[in-house]
Amino acid sequence: MTKSTILGQTNILTKLPNVIKCNGPKLVPFFKTVAIFFILFPKSKYKTADVFYLTFKCLPICSLILFILLNGINLRGFEYSYSRRILTGLAFSLLGDALLVYDHSFFIHGILAFGISHILYASAYGMRPLRGFMLPFMFLPVIVIYLMLSGVLYKPLSYVIYAYIFLTMFMIWRAMARIKIDNNEWTWTRFYSFLGGILFATSDALLALDRFVTPLVHSQILVMTTYYAAQLLIALSVVDSHEDVEMNFCVIQETDIIKAIQENGKLLSQVHRDDLIALLSAKHAYIKQTVANTQIKTRFMERTVQIGQNIDLFLSRTPVMLLVKPAEQKD
Repeated sequence: MTKSTILGQTNILTKLPNVIKCNGPKLVPFFKTVAIFFILFPKSKYKTADVFYLTFKCLPICSLILFILLNGINLRGFEYSYSRRILTGLAFSLLGDALLVYDHSFFIHGILAFGISHILYASAYGMRPLRGFMLPFMFLPVIVIYLMLSGVLYKPLSYVIYAYIFLTMFMIWRAMARIKIDNNEWTWTRFYSFLGGILFATSDALLALDRFVTPLVHSQILVMTTYYAAQLLIALSVVDSHEDVEMNFCVIQETDIIKAIQENGKLLSQVHRDDLIALLSAKHAYIKQTVANTQIKTRFMERTVQIGQNIDLFLSRTPVMLLVKPAEQKD
């Protein structure tokens, strides 16, 4: 089974209806806590019991953190690096939610916490491909919001707000840059993160408009609905996320094998097949220990090598590689 075939099957399974269907039980706490929040606080922030409001405001994000933990995560190794960053970003969002409940004292602190969460989300999305041509589209919303808020913000707060807007657009840029339109490269999980970023920016814009420009009708529902939807989509991007799948398909240059061959001063063609298999098996054991909580299997990517070709020339053209992928489930 090829990489493209398995990724194609992954794409089918990660379409939103399938994700909701397959992960429904894990998402029940989120939908229940969101419903309870809007039943208790349908119009505006509950002022007379801040701790009560804080608890029910934060419970949906706690549910998403639980969802990621139940989906599977490893605190060590490369396999769940994407999920770990999203999980940490949700944790800082949770902190920001709590601080903004007491916005009269901790408004800037809450904004900073959300800014850190955006940095973590962007680091999960990565910097490749760069796609710098998208940057002008990111500056347009910044200019619009600047013009909208420039006359109503005092200087210290304005610097924090504009820095936060920049981080938000940076996160959206990285989420948009990772989307690949080609059918063979398209992944729904990447689209979830991009759509989540757009909804996050929408929620922030509505909050800024309501707080600093003019009160909005049903602002609580508008702001919190888009916010919770954004965080849900970002959390759903960890379900068979392309980054974690890509890590499982990660091409690992076999430095141990290369070193062993070079130390013996042998040409690649002079290495006995059984010796190469033994070295691959040793590397297999090492990788399996690194991602101890996941069933994996390795496949040696054999390529035609001319007889007498030395190891350095071989590495410069066709590196020895291992393909690591999730093991197929047995019935």
